[in-house]
Amino acid sequence: MAVAISVLIFVILFFSIIILTIGTTRNLILQRMRSIGEIPGAVELPEMSRSPRERILQPLLDKVSAVVGSAAPSTMLSSADARLAQAGNPWGLHAKTFLFLQGVAALGGLVLGWIAASHLSVSLPVKSLMVVGGCGVGGVLPGILVDNRAAARKAAITKALPNTIDLLVVSVEAGLGLDGAIKELLQREEGPLMEEFSQALTEIRLGKPRAAAWHSLAERSQVRDLSAFTAALCQAEELGSSISSVLRTHSESLRVKRTLRVRELAGTIPIKMLFPLIFFIFPSMFVVILGPAGISIMESFGRIGH
Repeated sequence: MAVAISVLIFVILFFSIIILTIGTTRNLILQRMRSIGEIPGAVELPEMSRSPRERILQPLLDKVSAVVGSAAPSTMLSSADARLAQAGNPWGLHAKTFLFLQGVAALGGLVLGWIAASHLSVSLPVKSLMVVGGCGVGGVLPGILVDNRAAARKAAITKALPNTIDLLVVSVEAGLGLDGAIKELLQREEGPLMEEFSQALTEIRLGKPRAAAWHSLAERSQVRDLSAFTAALCQAEELGSSISSVLRTHSESLRVKRTLRVRELAGTIPIKMLFPLIFFIFPSMFVVILGPAGISIMESFGRIGH
């Protein structure tokens, strides 16, 4: 039974990888053929231009996720939405799809734990612990991946924000409005911060109030510096203050914060170096320095004994 389940999992993974690989390879071939003019764009049907993953796997996953996710509590869905928004909605995931994948990963971990436990000669409590542990690890792993991606995205936004505000200051002082300066910036820069600005501008074009759009940007990103920046923009618009002066003041404060953050990180370096110094560098130095002396002492004692 365990062997059959192992073979089934291997077959599913194997064919999924093949489908994804074929779809990606086919798209690359079509792009190269179009670039040299071998096939006109009108010959290919729109549906057939999509990869098998987009035509088969994604719709099937969306339908199953909608059915399974409808049974999830609203609080769980809102929490999953917030986590995915902080990570930039990686791989086009939605809350229901993410929860469904978490369940699949938990089930896969349970099966792998059961297979591993069935092949080991251990007691029943240990086998039960392996099965439960596999299920827990599988269920937690997607969340860990999303949280790591969210942390990397927040770090990238925090790092890019001071330079971005400097460019906005230059554009606004040159005569552009804030929206025009952001549009100009979107044409020249890339990254998570530009994605957030692009989404905020899209919401404003669709009729959402500017203050609400900036507030949504701060809620999605959950970056402290960016939240302070959007709050300063909203306050400047309410009070009628100069946008360029607000941007310049906020840019200077962000640079001071970054300097303090760098000094704080530099202060932790000696503590972080303590472990490798004690366990790796000092023993090597002792071997290099005291090794020849120890050999000489042993030889001297050997001669005295003779």
